[in-house]
Amino acid sequence: MHPELNNFQKKMDVCLQEFHHLLREYAQLRRNHPQLRAEGSKIMERYLIRLNQIIRQVSQEYNDDLMQGISLLKIKMMQ
Repeated sequence: MHPELNNFQKKMDVCLQEFHHLLREYAQLRRNHPQLRAEGSKIMERYLIRLNQIIRQVSQEYNDDLMQGISLLKIKMMQ
């Protein structure tokens, strides 16, 4: 693997680990406070929408579809 791509992957791995930690925290919050589930779901939804918006924005800035070659169906099927 190209060293710059390897460096990118390592950075993404760090982000993924942090996100995993946050999801565990969120799951614990939902377990301890079931009444907060709907509001928590809205927060998660807004986060995922924002992530998609950022990907689109950067794609436009660089005139490069960053989602090209990524199968959303494959991602959905990996559940």
